[in-house]
Amino acid sequence: MSDVNPYQQPEADVVGNAAAPGDVQLSEPRKVTVGEALGWISDGMKLLSGHWGVVIGALVLIFVITTVLQFIPLIGPLAQPFLMTLLYGGLVKMFHRIDTTGQSDFTDLFAGFSQRTGPLLLLSLAQLGIFVAIAVVFGGLAFMMVGAGALASQGLDPTVAGGGFGAGMLLLILAGLVVSVLVAFLLYFSVPLVMLTDTGPGRAMSLSFKACMKNLGPMIVYGLVAMVIVALGALPALLGWLFVMPILAGAFYLSFKRILTAS
Repeated sequence: MSDVNPYQQPEADVVGNAAAPGDVQLSEPRKVTVGEALGWISDGMKLLSGHWGVVIGALVLIFVITTVLQFIPLIGPLAQPFLMTLLYGGLVKMFHRIDTTGQSDFTDLFAGFSQRTGPLLLLSLAQLGIFVAIAVVFGGLAFMMVGAGALASQGLDPTVAGGGFGAGMLLLILAGLVVSVLVAFLLYFSVPLVMLTDTGPGRAMSLSFKACMKNLGPMIVYGLVAMVIVALGALPALLGWLFVMPILAGAFYLSFKRILTAS
């Protein structure tokens, strides 16, 4: 006769195993409508039901760590992008646990320090390299433009030279805005892709860019609406952010889930 008690509760820690890296199954990036994208905000609020305290606590701690790092000379600014990527990875895992189990665990915030740590740090290094390269290129172009403007002004009417310089700087600013959006698309989904799947940093950035470009219109509309919400949340002495930021964090997780996963 079997010794197994059919009424015995399972001994496995279901909650603890719910968010293991690699559990999430990727799919080809899906195309969503503007309405679906805006729906992430209301769905993000629903996802937080019963978990507001944990998520707010995690976001406040991230803010405190970010602030403290600003006051540590040299080491703070260098460490910040790496620590923030690890913490954002943990925040993504926290939302994955909430979504898949209905449970929340504050310690998930530090999951990036023990799970997928290497790939997350490589992702941070890649991001830093991209930002440095952009700064060097655009800084060099601006310097060259200033120098060329100064030389041109010696032999031209100052009004003409000034107009040419102004037009050149305007084009440079517009190019900078376009590059900023493209880089944002490159990085937008990279952290959840690395944290929740076995995707490497390079492929994560490639998939993120592909997913955002495939949903260019909805992503732009959603981004503009999110900016308005953040601005409104800042009005009552930034206290509104305690309500707004958790919702947008949940909306971000849901956007990743609905565009890039098979669930």
